[in-house]
Amino acid sequence: MNTFKIIPTVDSSISCASMSDLALTNMSIDSPAEYLVNDTKCVLSQMISPDTSIDEALTIMKLSNNRSVLYVGVDTKLLGVISGVTLVSRVVLMVAKRKGVARADLTVADVMNYTYKMPALHKNQVLRACVGDIKQTMESLGVAHIQVVDENNKICGVISSTDISRVLHEPVYINATAHSFKDFFDVLHEHEELV
Repeated sequence: MNTFKIIPTVDSSISCASMSDLALTNMSIDSPAEYLVNDTKCVLSQMISPDTSIDEALTIMKLSNNRSVLYVGVDTKLLGVISGVTLVSRVVLMVAKRKGVARADLTVADVMNYTYKMPALHKNQVLRACVGDIKQTMESLGVAHIQVVDENNKICGVISSTDISRVLHEPVYINATAHSFKDFFDVLHEHEELV
């Protein structure tokens, strides 16, 4: 039985090849983690604006045949990541209720996972890790996305739990965790979910 290690993350503020179809079909839990990294050079060409509506984002996912993740940013700055699961979840309705607006008036900025809140791994840690290590790290942190930073702590890639699930054909169990007193208060007092 394999025992995978939890990789320590670094403060948020890799250039690795994107996954090929061949890599996808041949990957296992022991495969190198570098193949999971979505290079920011590729991400920047696929970014949507933060003021994109929830319904527009769902349409973009459907038309691009990408039902897992959209990257949100302005010009060459990656601001965050939004998953297809979040876009169709009750989180969207909870945010609309909290803001006192209709669901149709929400934008992806209202519900996306901001990069400044995302844990980060150093590129050299990812290069020494396997898929199982990344999966274990994400599950222990309760996060669906991790950014990869270079030696200057500049973001150079993103790893998504949906990519791990896709290559392993098994779920990644993300149980969101309160990381601050505000998170804890919002769950208890405001009846919000952690995202």
